Order: sequence, then C-alpha cells, then structure tokens
Amino acid sequence: MSAFQRKLDILQFVPSAPRKVSSRQIFENLRNCGHQHIDMRTIQRDSVNLETIGLFGLEVDKRSKPYGWFISANFKKLNVSLMDGNTALAFKVLQQSGATLPNTTLHELQPYFAKASQILNQDSNSLLTHWLKSVADSQVSQPLLPPEIDADSFDRLKSAIFFKKQISADIKRFFKSGNATIWKHYDKVNPMGLVKQDGRQLFVCTFGSLHKRRYALPLQSIRNVAITDEDCQQAFGESEHVKSLTASNKTEIQLKLLVNNNALFLLHGYKLSEDQVISAAHIAGKSLLTATVNDNNKLRAFLRGLGDNIEVIAPRELRHYFLELTKALFIKYSSEQAVSE
Repeated sequence: MSAFQRKLDILQFVPSAPRKVSSRQIFENLRNCGHQHIDMRTIQRDSVNLETIGLFGLEVDKRSKPYGWFISANFKKLNVSLMDGNTALAFKVLQQSGATLPNTTLHELQPYFAKASQILNQDSNSLLTHWLKSVADSQVSQPLLPPEIDADSFDRLKSAIFFKKQISADIKRFFKSGNATIWKHYDKVNPMGLVKQDGRQLFVCTFGSLHKRRYALPLQSIRNVAITDEDCQQAFGESEHVKSLTASNKTEIQLKLLVNNNALFLLHGYKLSEDQVISAAHIAGKSLLTATVNDNNKLRAFLRGLGDNIEVIAPRELRHYFLELTKALFIKYSSEQAVSE
C-alpha cells in the first residue's frame, strides 16, 4: 500500500482525547488490516510527520512511556482555516435549509457557517456568490402565512428526539364537532421524529408505553415543552421511518381526464405518473390523459385547481365527487341572496 494510504489508516486508529493509543498498538492494528511490510520505525516517523503538519488534530502525550497518541478534543474534522469557495457555498446552502438538524449538530457547525459567510462576503462578485443569488428552492403552495412556532419548544423537541428522551408538554386539541380548541397537558410523550409535509412542520409522537398509535402534531400546537430524564418507551421497527408514518392513505386508481391542450402542466411537460399517456381526443383543442395515480386529498386539490381545464372521465367515484362539488358550487354562487359586508 502507498505511504499516503498508510498515513490515512494511522489516523483511523487514533482515538479522540482523553483516550490514547501507543505506537505499538497502531503498528499492530495496521498489520491486522493489511500493512504487512512495515516496521515500528516507519509508524513512529509517519506519526511525527502527521503531528508536524498540524491539519489533523494529532497530538502526543510524552509525560510517560510508551507515548500516547490522540486526536485533540478541540479538533474540527474539516479544517475551517482551509475552507475553499465551493465548500463555503455548500455550508451556506446547508445553513439556509438545516432547521431540522439536531441542535448539537447546528452548534458544531456554527464555526463553518461563520467561515462560509466570511469567504463568500469577501468577493461579492465571484461566480460562487452569483450562484447563491441565482438559485433558490422555492415551494409554491397556498398563499398563507405559516403559523408562529415556539422556538424554545422546537429546540427542546429536537433535543428530545436526538437523545431519545420523553417530554412533557401542553398540546392543543381540536374537536371535530366544532371550532373549539383546548390546551391540555401531557406527560410521558415519546418523541418519534419531525417531518415537513406540504409546507407544514409536524412532530410525530406516541403517548406512554402501552398506547401504540402514532400522532403527527403541528408544531404550532405544542408549547411548554420540558425534557424528562425518562428514556423514550417506543421506537421505530427495522423497516419503519418517520416519513412512512405521515404518508397519506393511498388508493391506486386508473385516472382518465379530458384536458384542454393549453393547460399549463401539459404545456410544461409535467406528468401525473410514470405511465401517463396522452392521446388525441375526439373534441378539438382537447387531449385524453390516462395515468395510474393515488387518489388522495393532494390529487383532488390539484385537479380542483385546474378548474374547467379538465373533465374527469374515470373512475366513476372521482367523477361523481366533482359532479357533486360542481352542483354545490353552482347553488352557492347562483343564489340571488346578497352577501352583506
């Protein structure tokens, strides 16, 4: 193996402080992983060389023999002082979109975020800064301002998820019979995860040790969060993850639409599914679209938004849904009763 690979492997076997490892232990580990043609002198020389470079946090304790090698507790795996422009751009994008990262991770990344901003600000006319100004991830949905989320509670929820600890919290309950709501205090809440779904931020949890149902609660409905000393009493199974718990119920249907040829999603080449097929219709200016899709609230909201650009031909249940919706809208908007302001 090359000298470069040998030095990388040396670093792999050096623990972080306060633990230490001797040159002899490093030597034996290297022999066990395939470095057969080496001797102790080579390992000692390589270690001193890596320490002298000063980029890898390698230090040695010479107070007693055998000397102990360790990685400094203050060492950052990515050397901040050597950050280049491309790395700075990556950290800047991560900073803008990393709200759901664990608090400990965000804290550790603060020096990188600060260095990235410094590098990009030094040359406001650079191609990298131009890229940052020119590209954005913008999600267009309903024109609503998001509800205010309690920042302290959000931080505590992330910490509880990260350390797998139960929480106590006040949770707003909604009653289906009306618009009434009530704040109710809960103990022994098991944090399962966070997910951003259609612009909403949801906290997934269970309650106690026996109740297995998973709940997805809007973050604005949680306040006065306190982390307890109790371990989380429920966890995901091997094949589970948080996104699967918040997925909508899926009923697969064979959708058939009569679509105006000037409908924007057709003009821009979007598909409702991979097996979507568009063919000429018997009516001028229209096309027949077929696709295998999941019949859920998101699909129906999208189809409603297309208005009279489409007509649902099949399945019959979905066509009936739009027929009844059209009747209700016609009655509502054709009423002669004036709406008083």
